[in-house]
Parts: sequence; structure tokens; C-alpha cells
Amino acid sequence: MNRRAFAGLAVTALVAGALSAGCSKRPGGESIPVVAIANYGAHPIIDVTVAAFKARLAELGYRDGSNIRLYWSSVEGDVNLAPQMVAGLMARSPKVIVGITTPIAQAVVHQARGRVPVVFCGVTDPVGAGLVPSWENAPGSGVTGTSDRWPYAEQLDLIKELLPNARRVGVPFNSGEANSVYALEQIRRLAAERGLEIVTSVATNVGGVRQAVDALVTQRVDVIYVASDNTVMAGFESVLKIARERRIPLIVGESANVERGGLATYSVNYSELGRATADLVDTILKGASPGTLPVVTFRGARLYINTDAASRMRVTVPPALLQRATLVNGGEGTRD
Repeated sequence: MNRRAFAGLAVTALVAGALSAGCSKRPGGESIPVVAIANYGAHPIIDVTVAAFKARLAELGYRDGSNIRLYWSSVEGDVNLAPQMVAGLMARSPKVIVGITTPIAQAVVHQARGRVPVVFCGVTDPVGAGLVPSWENAPGSGVTGTSDRWPYAEQLDLIKELLPNARRVGVPFNSGEANSVYALEQIRRLAAERGLEIVTSVATNVGGVRQAVDALVTQRVDVIYVASDNTVMAGFESVLKIARERRIPLIVGESANVERGGLATYSVNYSELGRATADLVDTILKGASPGTLPVVTFRGARLYINTDAASRMRVTVPPALLQRATLVNGGEGTRD
């Protein structure tokens, strides 16, 4: 069975399970609010976000099946299945629907705007993606959420500090993802200001990630930079394998991929992202209109360095960076 067919069955099974599980009522018959969550699929940073989202809901006093009903569904990385997934979740008549990542949030907004309040999670550029009219939002938009707008300037400065002789920065990306296009626009502008040349290679699906990175190696890039691209992050193992084989420094965009073997990053705190998303859901369940709630963004990115990766990639990390970083050793954990 191919991956898309399997994922389609998974979505169907999840939706069917939700429909057969009854309705949003306690055994005594009183109604409880339904919150539907549309997810992109398993990925380290998404997993961290989801875990924090669940934990924060529990802290706020929500208990699934008691005073709230949570319905989850995922396309397992195949965004072509997003409309089907969202339609199934909308059939549950949710009071709020959450969309995790840009392509999933776009599918949710397409079907749910004007019908159900929408909260997006982990969207790099919600304005450019057409989800909200501005970062401040506007009454009547019906949508709000949390953004993981990455600290691109800090990440490019990190490249220069770690690799002062680097000039050509290879960026694999999916040109079909709005978040990736936004990221590349920011990176090109900031890189030019720093005397860095951005070399790109397109991967239209997870299976094409290795080929895209191979193309960057052929173009003799000095460093590979994995920016905010769901496709490339889903194929991260291929990127990491090539970086290790060719001893090319690999700068990533979030701490989870430093722990998996990337060299270093300045990262958004994805636990805070998940918790803030839960807070927005709570506020809406208590009667707030999404359009009155501005998009939540985060400041104060933290530096992460994988010392084992530095050794593998033959990078000497300046002592000043080591002193202020969270160090990851061999991908097995962190120490302050």
C-alpha cells in the first residue's frame, strides 16, 4: 500500500472513530464543548508543541470526556489529504478548530472561516498565508493563533560566527509551501546584508529531499541551512546523512533538530508555542471572538549547539558561543 493510500485510510479511520464515539455530551446528557485539532503529522517539534498544548489544557482544568471533547486527526505529512481531514472534523460541530502548521491551517481556514472559530498553531507568516489581515488581527476575521516566526537574523549571524569563511549557504525548500516562500524571502534579504550568498534547491515532496540536498552539494555550498519548511523537516534524516557523509556544517531552525544531529541554531521555544495555543482556545471557549485576539509571537530565542555534530562536521566552536549555549552532546540530551 502506498503512503498516500495508507494516510487516507488513517484519516478515514480517525474520523469514523470520532463519529462512532457518540456526541459532545456527558453520560447525564449535558453538552460539553468540542475542540477539533487538525495536525500535519508526527515530527519532533510538532510533538513538543502538541504535548505542551495538552498539558496546558489540563492545567486550565480541561478533562477530555468530562468537560471538553477533543477530536484529533492527522494527514501524516500528506497535505493533499487536508481537505478530507478538515471536513471530517467539521462534521463534529466543534466550538473551536485548531490547525497545526501553515498548510493545515490554510485548509482549516478555507472550510471553517465564518462557521467556526479557528486557532492556528506554528504558522510562520499568517498574514502572507492569508489567515489573518494583520499581526494585530481585526474583529470579524474569525481566526487567531500562534506564530513560530523564526529568528532568521540570529541564525544567519550564527553561521558567520561559527563559520567565518563560509560564503555559500545551501537552502533546500518546497516552493509550494507559503511558509517556505516567506522564509526564503527573509533569508535572502538578511543574507545579502551579511555578505552571504543563498543557493537554493527545490524538494516538492519528502522523497525529493535527498535529491535537493545532493544538488546543493554539487553546487559546492559551504553550509546547509534548513529553514522553516515542513517538507524538508519531514525528510531531515536525509539532510543529516548527507551533511555527515560530506562533513558539511548543518544549521537548523529549531532545537529538536539540533538534538537529532544538526550543528546549531537559535530556536523558538515550542513548548511555549503549544501552551499559548491552548490559552487562546481557552479564551475563545469562554466567549472571546478570535478577531479581537492578536497573533501570539515569541521573543528571546535560545542558542543550542550539538558538540558531537561539531566534531563530526569539523567545526571548532568559539568558547564564547559555548558559554552561552545549551549544549547537546551526541543527540542524547541537553545540559545548561
